[in-house]
Amino acid sequence: MFRLMKKRGTNQLDDLTMGLVNAMKYSDSDVEYPEFTGVEPGKGVQPEWFYDVYRGTNGFSELTAINQYVSQEALFDDVGELMMGVALVEMKHMDKLGDFILKLKGQVTQEYDTRFVEYGSSAREAVELGIKSETATIAEYEKLTERVEDLPQNDTTKVTLQLLAKLIADEEHHRTMFREWLKTHEEKPDEQRKE
Repeated sequence: MFRLMKKRGTNQLDDLTMGLVNAMKYSDSDVEYPEFTGVEPGKGVQPEWFYDVYRGTNGFSELTAINQYVSQEALFDDVGELMMGVALVEMKHMDKLGDFILKLKGQVTQEYDTRFVEYGSSAREAVELGIKSETATIAEYEKLTERVEDLPQNDTTKVTLQLLAKLIADEEHHRTMFREWLKTHEEKPDEQRKE
């Protein structure tokens, strides 16, 4: 037999979603996620450092972004495709962060509420809120990058910096897409929130 068989136990759905997200225009496909091989707990990087960006009750976590963008997709037809495309990438971010946190022996089950999720009252306001959220998320990832850069370097810190670089690249791409949308769309009366 000359067939090359896929290893059993691999996550084919993860492969599918990765391919889908990378093929879409909503991700910076020039920057890839690192493999988490070589990541070990106790090598300087603490899983708790990622809790706020993973699922924190704040205006910048991946879970907040998912909730915000999926809801805005339902609320505003004129920006629905953009918001859903970005939300799918944010879901992949949350997935990768969850895997990374667990690799560091951290916890992914945390309480969450939606008090920091803002939706806006028009498509334009939704996009402006998206820019605000992406900017805050980039700032958090940059703080984490500085923190990790200050550690003694090893395989765990290297992979962490690669992961953060991918997340920042995607968030910057989202912010650029939102800014471009604002440049090309004037608010119209029919863009108001659906009730």
